[in-house]
Amino acid sequence: MPTDAYQQLVAQLQVVASDLPATQVDGLADFIGGLGGPTPQGRRQAVALVPAPRFATAVTALWAAWSEAPEVDGKAVEMALRSASAVSARHRSTQSIDVAWTGPSSAHVPVRMSSQVLLELIDEARSQLIVVSFAAYRDSRIINGLRSTAQRGVDVRLILESTGVGGRLEGGGAHAFRELRGLVSFWVWPQDKRPAGGVSMHAKAAIADRRAALVTSANLTGHALDLNMELGLIVRGGPVPARLADHFNALFASGELVEVQSN
Repeated sequence: MPTDAYQQLVAQLQVVASDLPATQVDGLADFIGGLGGPTPQGRRQAVALVPAPRFATAVTALWAAWSEAPEVDGKAVEMALRSASAVSARHRSTQSIDVAWTGPSSAHVPVRMSSQVLLELIDEARSQLIVVSFAAYRDSRIINGLRSTAQRGVDVRLILESTGVGGRLEGGGAHAFRELRGLVSFWVWPQDKRPAGGVSMHAKAAIADRRAALVTSANLTGHALDLNMELGLIVRGGPVPARLADHFNALFASGELVEVQSN
């Protein structure tokens, strides 16, 4: 049995443990523990445990890796998955907070450009990336980063302010991200969902994989990311990134935020 097959199986178990909610990982581990090996019927039953594309993709990839090491029985895979899940949970519980600052530096807060932090988050996303901005102008660094991330299979969702009606994204966001049509999805807060009185979608944030989040004053514009005086906090680990991701995913599911086409 080639060592790299075991390494691939371990790597895929780590992906499942880190990318899926703990309840889904536990249910999958329970099921796998009763199997003798990675049979096609077992894969179909495992995929059916949770009716979600993300879960199905993770299970399918895990089964492909396990099929390269079929002598590893279900109990061993269950134990490895639970161990990876425990390590992932411990990692998520360790929270770090740092400053993202664009503007004059001091001895207390060095310049760490908002663009640098945002590009790091875009690059490290492995399952879902949510980016929220009021204003957006075309920036090749952001465009290229989002394209590369989406082409890895990451679910990239851009929540933007829009001047459009009739289910289309118009205004700065539509122009800035036109070349990403078909790779990322565009979402807006519809006018009929807002309180009366000219209310704006004014939030600015980026959340990667429920594990890291940037909350910032900076819009997706060159001046905001590199030149303006802008302040943000980058949170890694702990409950905050997961709560933010869950909040936006609930807004997607409820229809408070609506997917639209980009002009």
